Amino acid sequence: MRTFAKKVLILAAMTAGTMMVSNAQVVYWNGLGRALVTGSYLGGNILNQYEDNSTTPATITQPKDLTSARKSTDGYTIFDLGVNAQPNETLRASATLRLKNSFGGFYGDGSQFLFRQLKLDGIISKRVKYEIGDIDLELSKYTLHNFSEIYNDYESDILAQRRSVVEYENFNFGNKWRLQGAHLETSLRFNQGIEKLGLRFFATRNRRYVASTVPDRFMVGGRAEIFQSRMLQIGGNYIYIFDAAGTVSSPALTNQNQVITGDLKFTHFTDKVDYSVYGEAGASTNKYSYKLVDSSSSVSSNGGFYDVGVSAKYKPLLLKLYVNYRNVDANFFSSGAQTRRINDYGTVDLFSQLQNAPMALDPSLSRSSVGMGGATLMDYVTDQDLRNLNLRNSLMQYNPAYNNITPYGQATPNRKGLTIGGSIGNNEKVVKADFAVDLMSQAVADTAGASERKYTGIKGGAMLNAHKLLRFEKDIILTVGVRNENTQRSGVSPVDLKSTLIDLGLTVEVVKNLDLLGGAKMITAKGHEIIYARDEYNRIDATKSFYNMDLSQSQALVSAGARYRFSKNTYFTVNWVNQAVKFKDASMSMSNYHINQIFFNYTMIF
Repeated sequence: MRTFAKKVLILAAMTAGTMMVSNAQVVYWNGLGRALVTGSYLGGNILNQYEDNSTTPATITQPKDLTSARKSTDGYTIFDLGVNAQPNETLRASATLRLKNSFGGFYGDGSQFLFRQLKLDGIISKRVKYEIGDIDLELSKYTLHNFSEIYNDYESDILAQRRSVVEYENFNFGNKWRLQGAHLETSLRFNQGIEKLGLRFFATRNRRYVASTVPDRFMVGGRAEIFQSRMLQIGGNYIYIFDAAGTVSSPALTNQNQVITGDLKFTHFTDKVDYSVYGEAGASTNKYSYKLVDSSSSVSSNGGFYDVGVSAKYKPLLLKLYVNYRNVDANFFSSGAQTRRINDYGTVDLFSQLQNAPMALDPSLSRSSVGMGGATLMDYVTDQDLRNLNLRNSLMQYNPAYNNITPYGQATPNRKGLTIGGSIGNNEKVVKADFAVDLMSQAVADTAGASERKYTGIKGGAMLNAHKLLRFEKDIILTVGVRNENTQRSGVSPVDLKSTLIDLGLTVEVVKNLDLLGGAKMITAKGHEIIYARDEYNRIDATKSFYNMDLSQSQALVSAGARYRFSKNTYFTVNWVNQAVKFKDASMSMSNYHINQIFFNYTMIF
């Protein structure tokens, strides 16, 4: 209680301070308020499982699950207040303060008061921009990039709105990582030769020590880019992530990861068509050091990549076509680009006693079932605690049914092949659409005597602004997105996995500011994939058993509801959501289940 009182006093002091600033100082406010409540109901065969330890069905005595929860109610109210003080044109201090009361907390019981973000930023000598504190950083797709693991470019408005809540809570702003440190940026202009030279540098702390054996993790890096003209840009990226062994008394394993890349883009402009040639290439060095009192060892690996492409854009129709080829070495590792945003096998929040059950992975079997373990589509869209906020020093485990071609983003190691794609229109036109075809394979086989996996992927979608086509004043928007992946390997350790993801959405404005919303996200997987264990040095461990995962299942997430928009950034929604999970293997049919959920959300952004 004393701690809470101190925080309230701090807030009061800051508020009072803003009232006494001079006329030369600018103080402004921004923030977000949100109240949401969910009621969830579990049903299906999973609640009717029984254990048959007898030899005759007539003696079964436990026909029903009597321990798992059937209903769950959750929610919270938050108020994020951003206080921004700008005493002059060269300095600004900002802090985001959060008040939170979880559903079920009465009269302030269980309320939280905390600082969500603290940052100083400004300009030095009218040339150098700086940020200090909680900052968001991004470089190239091979150095520092927070990618999205599952295809959702044409996700329905009703589900995208749910996902935006999760992304806000986990600082997923575009493809940037939220880090703590300092960032400098400047540019120099020239009269001849080149137009501009841009320079960036940052130093951050990615993780603080845990207990007495996990050291701090730091990162330094930057980018230099030359704008020769609007036709030619050349850049270089560098990132170095390392564990500081001296921050704890007895570190066992520390890691150093360096990545350096160069990129180029050349564009030829004409009246109607723009032609571009672009690419990026680089290398990584990764070193693990294992130190104990009586022994020490180290393991290093080096890898490289190159990624080149050409494109043409027909400007009158906003039509773009491109072809891209990349080859990423099996040993290429970039902590900043390959860390996953979502932990597929993390602890989920909703009905965790069922969904966190251990996967039925038996290495002694020729094929094993994935069972109930892992995140579902509903968890991807709604679970705020499933996301990962720290850069990792090894590749995270993933569910191949969700993304098997690029589970670690475009920088996924051990991949080579073509990507062919195109797009037309934009959000303001009657139609926006795009597609991409991946014709990929492994660069090297990961099993002795086996061939490389072959990957074929097709993804794309379209958004139709039907109201513009019909010349209606009120919005009628339809969206559809599809992603299909096929993974094959014959011979030794065969692999055969097919998966299809479908998004459907509809938004209809029935009266001014009142929208009816509908959407669905469905995934179907058929076949199996081999998952290998990795050792502490991020290597596939041939001494450990592999898991032959049977991924044959289907998931359907369907939602319908209404939204009233008080203003552009203030709205209230009520949604009904149903998720159905079915396993195709007859032996797993008793694990089928469904969840019905009602969701209320009031959001105000100012």
